[in-house]
Amino acid sequence: MYVILGHENPDVDSIVSGVLLERYLNRHGKEAKFIIPDLYLDKESVDLCLSYGIDPREHQESLSSDNNQYILVDHHERDVLGDIVGVIDHHPTVQKYSYPYYRNEEASSTACLLVKGMEEEFTRDEVLLALLATMVDTISLHSSKTKEEDIKWVKETCQKYQFDFHKLYQDGLCLTDLSSPDVYLNHGLKNYSFADQKIASSSISLYDISKKENDITYASSLVFDYMRENSLDQFIMVIHDMKDFHSTIIYYSPNRITFSNYDNIVSRGSDIIPQVERRCLVKDRK
Repeated sequence: MYVILGHENPDVDSIVSGVLLERYLNRHGKEAKFIIPDLYLDKESVDLCLSYGIDPREHQESLSSDNNQYILVDHHERDVLGDIVGVIDHHPTVQKYSYPYYRNEEASSTACLLVKGMEEEFTRDEVLLALLATMVDTISLHSSKTKEEDIKWVKETCQKYQFDFHKLYQDGLCLTDLSSPDVYLNHGLKNYSFADQKIASSSISLYDISKKENDITYASSLVFDYMRENSLDQFIMVIHDMKDFHSTIIYYSPNRITFSNYDNIVSRGSDIIPQVERRCLVKDRK
């Protein structure tokens, strides 16, 4: 059996990609199961998926100790008991992998990679899910990782299937519920390991960062506590300001905080993390 895994703390694209790949493989005679081993899921992602007809909680279960064959979607490396036989991802890396099937190319979402050009293999509702994942992962096509050909695909597919583009646009903005400062630390939390560096990153979308300065200051103390507890070398907080479609990246190291500001919506997976990865690998070679 193929076990399909999205990345830890799965977002909408990771969830949708896992569901769509499971259905595709099963329809083509392959025994496949999408599993989410995470105990906790982001409420916003769950609620949005539910509103489009899928329940991520139905896929939550522990990974067995059996030596299954794994297919990774929306990420390209994972520690599992068994063999990784396939990867479908949209976060290109300088590292080389020798998985039997490896597809990792620049695209607006993993779901877009799965469905675009193969719409006839999926139901109308599944095509809509792929569009949703693409809109969410690109913050409604504003992210720097958005590809022009994917914008065209989204708009033409909406027209072809008579989907409500305006609704998809609003849903894709996904403003983060910031009722608790903990969200700055935990929302979209991902962990990375480059050379001997342990790094974590969160990502949020808000409206008008200037009104959230006190929250960010308090959240910084939480970040430093988290870094100490988890022996991290760096924590990266990605903040998208949807008022002007700008991004602020806050880099935390054990002894300092640095900021980078961008006048566009940058992609964590395509812009920020690859830069960090290259710096870590260069440092490791010195």
